[in-house]
Amino acid sequence: MKRIQVGFIAVTCASLIGCGGNGGGGGENDPQVRDYSDTFTALLSTPPYPMTNPYNEVKEQLGELLFWDPILSGDQNTSCASCHHPDFGWADGRRFSIGSDGIGLGPARFGSEITPIHSPTIMNVAFTGTTVNKSTNSFVSGGYFWDLRVDTLEKQAEGPIKNPIEMLGYNIAEADIMAAVVNRLKAIPEYVGLFQQAFPETKAINSENITKALATFERKIITPNSRFDQFLAGDQTVLTQQEVIGLNKFIDSGCARCHSGPMLSDNAIHLGEAIINDVVVRTPSLRNISFTAPYMHDGSRPRLIDAIADYENRGDIDVNIDDDDFNDIAVFLRTLDTSTFYKGKPDVVPSGLTVGGDIY
Repeated sequence: MKRIQVGFIAVTCASLIGCGGNGGGGGENDPQVRDYSDTFTALLSTPPYPMTNPYNEVKEQLGELLFWDPILSGDQNTSCASCHHPDFGWADGRRFSIGSDGIGLGPARFGSEITPIHSPTIMNVAFTGTTVNKSTNSFVSGGYFWDLRVDTLEKQAEGPIKNPIEMLGYNIAEADIMAAVVNRLKAIPEYVGLFQQAFPETKAINSENITKALATFERKIITPNSRFDQFLAGDQTVLTQQEVIGLNKFIDSGCARCHSGPMLSDNAIHLGEAIINDVVVRTPSLRNISFTAPYMHDGSRPRLIDAIADYENRGDIDVNIDDDDFNDIAVFLRTLDTSTFYKGKPDVVPSGLTVGGDIY
């Protein structure tokens, strides 16, 4: 599910890693382990679910089928997985995604409907908005899209279906697509049975339950227990000396001012600090960053080291980072990786359409 946004002038901290100086120092090779508890916390091993959309297993299964089923798109040729595929870390490996008329997958995909902003991964969307001091007991994640324009994952899930560049196409009106999708699903007995089990109170196939199922599936895709999480849990042997040096440089140079908490993101737009090509973007998470190239909100940096280097000698924010720091910080950021995230995809979908749409 691609997240696009309107292009208007705004300002932000950064769109891969924004290192705003705190004083202290880039260039200091400090290998000493510190108390990091005021800056970072480990990612939880189970995702939080909102009270308005509690978890059940059938709902998750239904959401996964809907995610891969092009029946949700206007021309029934594009799915959520067209731009958020496990082979590319639940993103698409492209600078800009190709949506409703696209054919193929990832960098090989071609078509004319090109989104104006880079497609972020959906890994860990369940935790979007969590911070060091925010309890997840009654947590509702959000906001979503690069510009934070919706406050729940359920609302976000509907956006791409209604967007002509992404999934809607141009043969059906935005106002009519959800009703059309509902009617399509009602005509398929397997979907009727799944909705009845997933939503036993209402048994309804409607737009609200479609987006609830999609959001429930997306919350499944999390990446806990990285080496950095193990380090935060007390295992000081799990990081190398260079990785600890990179962690300390990440903090001392000011990167952690925006990239903090369990997601290494405050999920905020930092007005007055940087203009990024006249586009407003939130601070992205840095988790599993090795799987989600290219980088920045416009996908303009193909390598992680290139994205880090983008913050050397920046005049628009107080950056304290130089080329002696790039590799150490990159080495630290890779401790946030874990390859054990969910990568499943169904063999068939109830509509009988091609799984994932025109992606092969």
